[in-house]
Amino acid sequence: MKNIRSSSSVLNEVQLVSYAALGALRRIAITAMDAFNAVFVINDEMRITFYRDRGIYYTKSGQYWQAVPLLQQVIQKRPSDEAVIFYLGYSYLKMERIMEGIELLARSVNDKTASVRIRSVLGMAYIQSKEYKKAVEVLEDAIRQEPSSFNMHYRLGLARDHLGEYDAALASFQAALRIRPNETKVYQAIGFLLNQQGKHEEAVVFFKKTANSTESMQES
Repeated sequence: MKNIRSSSSVLNEVQLVSYAALGALRRIAITAMDAFNAVFVINDEMRITFYRDRGIYYTKSGQYWQAVPLLQQVIQKRPSDEAVIFYLGYSYLKMERIMEGIELLARSVNDKTASVRIRSVLGMAYIQSKEYKKAVEVLEDAIRQEPSSFNMHYRLGLARDHLGEYDAALASFQAALRIRPNETKVYQAIGFLLNQQGKHEEAVVFFKKTANSTESMQES
C-alpha cells in the first residue's frame, strides 16, 4: 500500500525545492559549471535550514502542530540553536505538551546557555505545571539579567500569588505596570490578589480599572 503524505508535508517539500532552486541560482553565479552539475541537489544542511525557517514561521503564525515536527528534526542536528530551542519549547507549551517543553527548556538552562527569553518561557511552563517555586527561581534569575521585561515581572507575580506570597506578588505586578501602565490583565490580577487578602474595597478599584481599560479598547 502506498504511503499517503499529508498536504502540509507535500507543501513543505514543494517549498523546499523552491528554496533549493534559489540557492542553486546563487551557486551558478559563483561557479557556473560546478553549480550546474549539482543544481538541484538538496543536501542535509539546506534541508535543515529550510525546516528551521519554516518551523519558526509556523510558530509565529500560531500553527504549532506544523512547527513541531519540523523543529524536532532541526534540534537533532543543531541541539544548541537558541532560537530553535525557544520556538520548539514555546510550541510544546501551546500544544499543552508541557513536560516535553520543560525538559527541552530546562536542559538549556542547566547547561547555562539559555537566553533570557528561554528562561521566561520556562518560567511560564513551570506555572502551567504548577511548579511555582521553580518558576520563581527561574524568573528571578532572568529578571536580574533583564529587569525591563513586562512578561517576566507579570509571570513572577502569578507564581508568587499561587505560593501565597501576596506582598511579593503585588510588588511584581506593580513592576509590570510600570513597564505597561494600561495592561488590563495586571489590573485584574491585582484585584484578585487584594480580594484574597480581604482588601475588598481596594480590589474594587482595580476591577474598575480593568472594566474601564476594556471599554477604552472597545471604543478605539
